[in-house]
Amino acid sequence: MKRYQVIIATTTGTLAAIAFGYFGVQTLGKDTMYSISAGMFGVGAGASVSQVVSNRKPRRTVRT
Repeated sequence: MKRYQVIIATTTGTLAAIAFGYFGVQTLGKDTMYSISAGMFGVGAGASVSQVVSNRKPRRTVRT
């Protein structure tokens, strides 16, 4: 049952993203949608890097 819910959710999400992209291009124009997608890519990359950095364990330093 859970597997089918995941399949339905991902399919619905994909169709919603395609519809948003299509209507966004029709309304806002191609260049604006490229700018929005580049910004979202940057936000995703930044979030991914910040998670990696925050999960890094501090190194122990040896004092001599």
